[in-house]
Amino acid sequence: MKNKIQEGKLLYLAVGAAIVSGDPVMVGAIAGVAQISYDAAGKAVIDTEGVFDLSVKGENDDGNVGVAIGDRLYYDGTTTLSKKVSGKFFGTALEVVTTGTTATINVLVTKSSLAQGPYSVFAAGLHTVAASPEPSTTTTISVTGILATDLVFVQQAVDSAASPLNRIVTAIPQVSPAAIIVTTEGAPTAADTFQYMVLRKTT
Repeated sequence: MKNKIQEGKLLYLAVGAAIVSGDPVMVGAIAGVAQISYDAAGKAVIDTEGVFDLSVKGENDDGNVGVAIGDRLYYDGTTTLSKKVSGKFFGTALEVVTTGTTATINVLVTKSSLAQGPYSVFAAGLHTVAASPEPSTTTTISVTGILATDLVFVQQAVDSAASPLNRIVTAIPQVSPAAIIVTTEGAPTAADTFQYMVLRKTT
């Protein structure tokens, strides 16, 4: 118990002036629910563990989707959580939300909401080179919500022995249109694939 100040479940932290009691709050990587409104000191008490009734919308970065029990929910600075991974991980859904609707449901917030490293996986997938307008030495991999500050990792998977070995020169995140722009030494063959991963800073 030496030097221990408190259990760390309730934290009195600086928050935005718009925060009122009952709002979801994120201070850096710390997720919780305000137990008092923003006060004269510019702070609020945040409960960082438990099950809370919170507003959740059935959508992700690509549009409307349903929320299922166990789905990860994210905070984007508003009072409504969603499955938009462009936000910060906040907690886990314990009830269902219908596609495109907003409902108040039980959300589990645990210390795992604090346990992220400096980066988390924002997107990952497999891009298949099309016959037209590709192939080209520039390949565009669409990634909704990507930021210029994200880290991207790309490798080409060659589909056939007839395809020449190729080397990736650059892989750059681009906001508009939202994509990874990959430049290669040679043009990949149609139906070749690129594996990609996008990491986003969480702190």
